[in-house]
Amino acid sequence: MNLITAERRLAAAALIRAGRVVPLGREIAPTTPELRNFSYKMIRYEDPLPEEAGCYDIVAMTCHGFAVTHVDALCHIFTPEGRRGMYNGYPIDNVTPDGTRKLGIEHVGANGIVGRGVLLDVAEVRGGPLPPGSTIMPADLDAAEKLHDVRVQEGDILFVRNGAGARNTYRLGTGLHAACLPWLRERGVAVLSSDSDSDVHPPRPDFPRWTEPMHMVAIPFMGMTLLDHTELDGLAAACAQEKRWSFFLSAAPWRFKGATGGEVNPLAIF
Repeated sequence: MNLITAERRLAAAALIRAGRVVPLGREIAPTTPELRNFSYKMIRYEDPLPEEAGCYDIVAMTCHGFAVTHVDALCHIFTPEGRRGMYNGYPIDNVTPDGTRKLGIEHVGANGIVGRGVLLDVAEVRGGPLPPGSTIMPADLDAAEKLHDVRVQEGDILFVRNGAGARNTYRLGTGLHAACLPWLRERGVAVLSSDSDSDVHPPRPDFPRWTEPMHMVAIPFMGMTLLDHTELDGLAAACAQEKRWSFFLSAAPWRFKGATGGEVNPLAIF
C-alpha cells in the first residue's frame, strides 16, 4: 500500500473524465451462497410501525470467504512454520481474542485504497470465461496488457478478470499460478484483486509448498493487500465502452481496530 503515493493518487484522479461510477462489490442477501456464519435480524420499535417510528437491524457474517467482496488485512495470513509470523516479522502472539495488535484492517481503512485501477481481462484473452479451477499464467497477463494497450505500473490496483465470478468456490476456483508472483513484484502492484480470491482451487500439484500462493506469499512476504471477489463483468463492459482499461479506484473498508479484514464496495470511476 505504501506504493500508492499522493502523487500517484493525483495522477489517478485525472482519469475521471466522464463521471461514470461502476460498483465492484457483490450484492449480499441472506440467500447468497457460501456465506459464513451469517445471521440477520430486523428490529422494530413497534409493530405495527407508527408514522414516527423507525427500524434498525443486526447483520453478522465472516468477513472472509467466497461470498462477499472484502479486503484482507496484512495480519490475515502468517508465514509458514519455522519462521511463523506476520508481515514485517511481527510475532503471531500479537493476535488476541480481542483482535490483532498489529496490521489490522484499520490501517487500510485510514486512507482507503485510492489510486489507479487497471483491468487485465484474461477472460477476453482466452475467448470467454475460464472454467472454475483454471490457472492464469504470466503470459496471460502480458497478453491482456497487449490486447488493450495498457501496462501495469508501480502502485497500481490490479484487477484480473477470469469471468467465472461467483461460480468460483473454495472447492473449484480459478486463480493465478505462483509463477505470477515475480511478475506482480516486478511491476510493483500495490493491491491485487480478482473475481475470485486470486488463488487456484484445488491447489496446483506443481507448487506443493504453497497451497494458496497469492495469499500465503503475497500477504506475509510481499506485504501486498488483496481485494477478493470483486464484481468485474460490469467493469469489463464499462472499459470496453469507454475504450480504456485504467480508471480511478476508491475502496474504503471499515476502520475496525484489530480486525483481519472488512467488506467493501470498491468504486471504479471513469
